Amino acid sequence: MMVQHAFKVGQVVRPRPTCRNLPNDLFQVLRLLPSTAGGVPLYCIKSPADMIERVVEQGEIEAAPG
Repeated sequence: MMVQHAFKVGQVVRPRPTCRNLPNDLFQVLRLLPSTAGGVPLYCIKSPADMIERVVEQGEIEAAPG
């Protein structure tokens, strides 16, 4: 079953507390990527602080407050 993307391009997100792969920072969604073979939506995100583009699974991020 395919899960729909929960976040949209331009949205500000942050790592979930359980995610250890990302710095504790705010990121902007740059692109929606195709889902994994298991149906998990992927995103390309970037932090204004380090300008590194990262690919993350939907479960690794959450909407930033504000």
